[in-house]
Amino acid sequence: MMEKSDLEDLILAVIEAPRPERLAALKGALTGAADADAADRMEMLWEEWENRRLSAPEAKFVLEIAALGMPNRPYFRKMLIAAVKQSLPPYLAQAPVVKATGVRDENLPPAEVAARMERLLALRSGAVVFLEGSRRWGVAGTIDGMNASLPMMPFAQVGGNAAVPLEIVLKDAAVLASGPDVSRLVVAGGVPISAALFRMTVEKRRQTAIPESRLKLMARSGCARNMDDAAFERYWSIGTAQSGQSGAARPGTRRACDGRSIKEVQLLLTAEAQSGAGKFAPDEIAALTAFFTKLNPATAQRESKTVAEVLAMVADRMPEGKLKDLFPALTGKVAFFPADPAAADFAAFAVWGEISSKLLEKLAAAAAEIFDEDYLAACALKLPLKALNNLCAHISDEALCDMLASRHGCGADLLLWIWKNRKKRNNPELLELVNPDNVFRILSAEEPPKAWGAARRELHGMLLDDLAFQAHLIAMMDGSPAMFGSMIQGALFLNSGERQSLLVKLARQSKEIQEYLESGAGQKILDAGKSRQDSGLAAPEFEGTYTSVHSHQALIRELDDIINVQVPENREAIATARAHGDFRENSEFDAAKERRRFLTRRRNELERELAVIQPVMMAQVEVSDTAVIGSTVTVEMGGRTETYYLLGAWDGDPDRRFLSYRTRLGKALLHRKVGDTFPGPDGKDGKLLAVGKLPPELVAELDA
Repeated sequence: MMEKSDLEDLILAVIEAPRPERLAALKGALTGAADADAADRMEMLWEEWENRRLSAPEAKFVLEIAALGMPNRPYFRKMLIAAVKQSLPPYLAQAPVVKATGVRDENLPPAEVAARMERLLALRSGAVVFLEGSRRWGVAGTIDGMNASLPMMPFAQVGGNAAVPLEIVLKDAAVLASGPDVSRLVVAGGVPISAALFRMTVEKRRQTAIPESRLKLMARSGCARNMDDAAFERYWSIGTAQSGQSGAARPGTRRACDGRSIKEVQLLLTAEAQSGAGKFAPDEIAALTAFFTKLNPATAQRESKTVAEVLAMVADRMPEGKLKDLFPALTGKVAFFPADPAAADFAAFAVWGEISSKLLEKLAAAAAEIFDEDYLAACALKLPLKALNNLCAHISDEALCDMLASRHGCGADLLLWIWKNRKKRNNPELLELVNPDNVFRILSAEEPPKAWGAARRELHGMLLDDLAFQAHLIAMMDGSPAMFGSMIQGALFLNSGERQSLLVKLARQSKEIQEYLESGAGQKILDAGKSRQDSGLAAPEFEGTYTSVHSHQALIRELDDIINVQVPENREAIATARAHGDFRENSEFDAAKERRRFLTRRRNELERELAVIQPVMMAQVEVSDTAVIGSTVTVEMGGRTETYYLLGAWDGDPDRRFLSYRTRLGKALLHRKVGDTFPGPDGKDGKLLAVGKLPPELVAELDA
């Protein structure tokens, strides 16, 4: 029996990061132990999840916990409602359909809600349905979501047309995939099929769990309906005795596991999928493992797309927990699961952008079962956009943030995925990666492989035309329009018209950018672009940020302290706060998370600045009659005479009269000659009276 503390540890681990392996571990711990005490302890998890949208894996987990027989509890019921809504496809996510599942009926056990959901999701148009209450067979039509009813048509010349209330269908329906062998379950002419074959066919075609009592009633109302009670009991008892042999394949049937080439396996799997085949039997798993073990690595590389499609189809039919046992046979043979995703070429992941969306979802689920979350996060940095929605459903925000922090940067595909999912994921740390540095770096890089080209083109278009995207980038610049202008000026990917259009749109959204461009910087940016196009010259270098050696070294030390001291300390603080349990009143946890966001923002800011900083040796500055960085300036403003030290961007200190050239007064003075007037901060003109060298002791301090 599991200790209470062990169960609580698993619950806290899921609260920390609901990774697939953690959800599976918690489900395993509750299997056979979903009692009242466990239900009370699980309320901690449901409370934590209450105010956010469940992901698809989380919704599946909630329904699986309900299926285990977990007793009803207030927060669990709320989660069950959320899981039902998340699991329903859009055309069924309507109030009458939700009501038919019974999830809002407090008297209906959670296990029954989970069973109804299983039947509802299996009710595809064309499926064969047996209703226990009315002993009726029929073929399902398309569910009417508005009226919560299921149209049913005759099956094997039995029954008639009818619209059955969905609630009745969900209570006791057995759902089977259609196929030529299903009709013999109902046809009663002559001698009916054997009970053993009846069982085998139902097992092969069933889409929902079918208890023995219902299975027996299906035969009694189907092919054996003309028998009297005594004859039926003899008929059924023979089938029960032979049921241990019901898993054997019919003579002449070739199974997917019997394929001799990867193409043949694919064709057989496709045929089996169309016929509604269920989970693989142990002998089929063994045969597939042997096939992949013998698969030639060169063939696997050459047929990479086919192998990926086959693995996706195989994973969909693997019993829970068995896929990991099969994968060692493919280790080192499939390029799309490289040993080290961070070191692999983009070409290795091209398959993820080539297979169909349906199989892509299954391949992502297979990856989540085989690999840990860190591996999946490393793959996410290189996957094409098409695959990211599927794979990232299995990756927590924390894992993505940690991977991106350690790898320093991402491509257009992941950047677009973060932007498009900003409301759904609602994670400030992820959204901070969508910043001008990353956007301009990505668009300035070499042309990516074909599978990644669409995301880059979309990112380019968003930069030029998406007002919300532009507003976000402006906000990420922290009031530094000069740096934004430098990026645009040096952007090789912008032609002259695009550059001008972008500047106009940015100026409309930001007064600071408008003032910066109207000061003459706008024309300089446009002229630089025209000059480059006319002469074929390379793009001008970004305008550097100048500061003293002392300040430059201080920034480097601060960045090093954040990376090597403060971030590790913050991780420990978050882990300690998590251990305190109830997150709703856990101020330490909230504070630690806020601290993490601050450290991420500060780290990004420092890395951005250090990339363009040019340290200045003040002892080497030549001073004449012009105000330059590294000079002493005397000015007259408003009838008063003041002396300042005109210094670098990060050297400002009002108490010591240190004037950064980035301040409004610093910009007004820079490059002015003695005797020149300049606009003062108060709107009145000032005059530059004198320019001189810095005091020797100050030079020594700034150059240290």
